[in-house]
Amino acid sequence: MKNRIVPVDKDLNSTFKLNPIFPFVLSRDDLSDYVGGFVNWHKQTAIEIAIVVEGRINVTVLEREETMEVGDGFLILPERLHTLKPSKGSKVARYFTFIFEPVLLTGFKGSFFEHAFYFPALSKKEAFYKFNIQDNWTHPIFEQMKWVYEQEATDRPSFQLNVQRIVQDVWIILWNNLLSKEEEGDRKQHNTRILIMIEYLHNHYSSKFSLSDMAAQSNVSRGECCRYFKKMMHMTISDYLMEYRVSKAIELLESADRSISEISETVGFSSQSYFIESFKKKTRLTPLAYRKLLKGIPK
Repeated sequence: MKNRIVPVDKDLNSTFKLNPIFPFVLSRDDLSDYVGGFVNWHKQTAIEIAIVVEGRINVTVLEREETMEVGDGFLILPERLHTLKPSKGSKVARYFTFIFEPVLLTGFKGSFFEHAFYFPALSKKEAFYKFNIQDNWTHPIFEQMKWVYEQEATDRPSFQLNVQRIVQDVWIILWNNLLSKEEEGDRKQHNTRILIMIEYLHNHYSSKFSLSDMAAQSNVSRGECCRYFKKMMHMTISDYLMEYRVSKAIELLESADRSISEISETVGFSSQSYFIESFKKKTRLTPLAYRKLLKGIPK
């Protein structure tokens, strides 16, 4: 069933937890499997290193957006808000990702590796990094990540040990060729302001929206509030609010047996018809059809 979604809390932190015994997962993703055909906005404590295997993907990390094609790889550091969508005209968008907690790199808190090669990476101004198979220095990255991709199904006890070695090897290559060359920068101010705006929307999504109140809480003018939000999130405030309301409606459709009209009102839509229109725009299904899909009822 094509209804994947990254579970998040009100601050868009992913609530998905990796196994603490070995905090690594190889995620094989097809964007058509996600609700609305894209990965929803989220951030997490884990590191992501991904490779595009088919189609074209737009990766947006706050104000920066990059188009990734087959043979492109990318690194997203922890605590960066990001979303992934198919590029315009791309009928397929597939990629695989190493998702792992930093401890897999550092070994333990306070280690030499953490202070020499991990913390400095977090201080860089860049939100994420793009690399390509055409670059000579990237060949070992693709070869080793491909090995993990192909060997994941094996039960050999040495697999996890090899994965940790490969993750560290890949990181050192990225450090030497990308991370260490970037300038340091303060992303805290940007993160704080956009998170204040998002928090306001999440706290008031079910009631009538007030741009003046949101701007005042963010300590900016109404015009600057709109401009800044669109710059950072690559969508208008109203578009984000609509998407968030639909995502909350999806949660209610999955967890409760409320009527469509009741769900529409609960998540803040002004009319049931607008709710159905917005829901279908994001999921390609009406709320009723989506509920039947969840229950395994034929259309």
